[in-house]
Parts: sequence; structure tokens; C-alpha cells
Amino acid sequence: MALQECWGLYEKEYEGNPLRIRLNEGIEDYVCHPRYMHQICIAVPLNDADDTGFPFPEECKLLDELEMLLKEKLEQQQISVFAAVVTSNGYRVFILYTYLPDYCLKTVNELNNDWIYHPITSTAQEDRNWETIEELIENTKR
Repeated sequence: MALQECWGLYEKEYEGNPLRIRLNEGIEDYVCHPRYMHQICIAVPLNDADDTGFPFPEECKLLDELEMLLKEKLEQQQISVFAAVVTSNGYRVFILYTYLPDYCLKTVNELNNDWIYHPITSTAQEDRNWETIEELIENTKR
């Protein structure tokens, strides 16, 4: 299985707030794969959000740089699969699935020590059925 990235962008509303979802639609072969049963959420508070809760272009560049760093460190040797990026209400959240949750959390924590632009938090939970992603996919189709 070679990972193909193909991102779809969706704009929705959730609990009265605008929501932007980028779904990696190139990962069908990975969804619910028993190897990737742990979900990692990496949350980044925006430094300066506009009236709708989204970042300004300057901050978008920094968040893109952070995303590239996360992918570089966490996708190597298919340790994890980036599934979605959600932006809403002054936050950007990166959602990925992995078979090495402790490694991913440790790596994000180390990156947080070097990344001076935003505080970064991460959590891990078991999500064998990729329920979070299934819910996001359902929301984008409504």
C-alpha cells in the first residue's frame, strides 16, 4: 500500500461556528486497517484568528510549515497516516492514525520544545473503527 495524498476541502458549520475540514481522500486502503487503530489529535491554538475563527494568511504559512514537520516526523516508514485537518473556533487540529501512539506523542512533545510559534498539545485514543473520520465524512456530505 503506497500512501497517496489527495485532500478534499469542505466548509461546514458546527454548533453555530464555521468549520473547515481537509480530508485525506487518498487513504481508503488505510481506513479501519487493524494496524492503525490509535488516533492522535494534535491541537494548535491560533495566535490571531479572524472574526470567523480562522487564521490569517501569515499564520497559515506557519501552520503549513508545522504540518510539513509533523508529516516528516510521523509519516516516516508509515508509522502513521494523516487523515484530516480541522480548523474552527481559533484552533487547528491534525488527526492521524498510528500503530505507535507513544512514539507519536513523544515526537510531538519534542517538537513542541522547538516550535516557538504555537503551543502544541496532543492526545491519543484507541479508535479501531475510525469513528472520528467517519463522522467527519458524514458531516461533509450533508
